[in-house]
Amino acid sequence: NKMGGLQGMLDKLMRDKMNGAQLTPAPIKKEWIEGGDPQARLAILAYSDDRATSTILWECSAGRFTWRYNCDETIYFLDGEVSISVAGGPARTYGAGDTVHFSRGAVATWQVTGFIRKVAFCRSPPPRLFIAARLLARAAYHRLRGRRDALTAAPAFG
Repeated sequence: NKMGGLQGMLDKLMRDKMNGAQLTPAPIKKEWIEGGDPQARLAILAYSDDRATSTILWECSAGRFTWRYNCDETIYFLDGEVSISVAGGPARTYGAGDTVHFSRGAVATWQVTGFIRKVAFCRSPPPRLFIAARLLARAAYHRLRGRRDALTAAPAFG
């Protein structure tokens, strides 16, 4: 059955878990907590085959904590309210419908006023040394290609 084979292939390419996702406890590191008793829970909704990207449903009760990002994270807030400050700067308040992005290495202080729920799109970039090597290789490729294109575009002698 061709349709069965196609559906099987699509099932391998797609992951659909939003409906009925089971949230499990995801304790915030004690040394990150600055006030209150924030209780966090999460569900991993999807991830890439190489596990470099993931989509996570996360919620947390009231409290204050400093989060240290070990990945690039884009957040879409679903419910609740939170004030976030970065590097001691002024706090900004976010709620349902707001979006914010934190790059890997960012440090942000969260003040959850009652409850917050978000969907987080996380990407773990390759090591910085790998990125630098890739950029150098790309630059060398374009430099060589430019020379080759210049040679082939030169007027013919004869």
